[in-house]
Amino acid sequence: MFLQIKLTIPNCTCLKDPQETKLGVLIMQNSIELIDEIGFEAFTFKKLAQKINSTEASVYRYFENKHQLLMFLYAWYWGKIEYQIHVETLHIEDTEEKLFKAIKMLIEKKNSNDIYAFVDELKLKRIIESEGIKSILNKKVDDVNKNGAFDNYKNLVAKLSGWLQEIIPNYAFSKMLITTIIEGAHIQHFFADHLPRLTDKQQDKDNVESFFIDFLKLLISQNINYGQSN
Repeated sequence: MFLQIKLTIPNCTCLKDPQETKLGVLIMQNSIELIDEIGFEAFTFKKLAQKINSTEASVYRYFENKHQLLMFLYAWYWGKIEYQIHVETLHIEDTEEKLFKAIKMLIEKKNSNDIYAFVDELKLKRIIESEGIKSILNKKVDDVNKNGAFDNYKNLVAKLSGWLQEIIPNYAFSKMLITTIIEGAHIQHFFADHLPRLTDKQQDKDNVESFFIDFLKLLISQNINYGQSN
């Protein structure tokens, strides 16, 4: 195995796992670089092959098309995030502290972990924020979902929503809240970078993190107080 730690990725997101070969890792690295540079619409396997001094055929051995490649990056990213959250919260006993630690890790502009130094994580995060949802919002979503394409994302949501339900057991919308925080943070970061009049951007401050952390604290406080008063 080429990588020190190999993430579990749904089989339907690739023809051959690129984590297992040097060429595959090169494809991962450079696809992230290229998609971040020119966008998913302009990205092609021909351009990727030129960038890595290889052939389109070599890329097609790993992915049948660029949408499958995007699904792979999407699944890999969420698998990485779930693993990082597991490591960073393993020593924390208090469930509320674990939840807020995880939310901050999800929202912060940059995630870092030396285990995955072969990938530019800031560029990958930008891709997930601006392009990742295209993995889901397409006509084939039901078919690929049956094959487990989004299991890594679902597992992460299940973990965090489970912690939220431990804190406020009577709250009926834990999964909706967690996915709203994740996707809301993505779109707000995108707005901050490109359409700042649609958000509350401040220089040298991540208002996106502050907003969602404050919102979650208020929700938990109100529900706990409501439960105690009944």
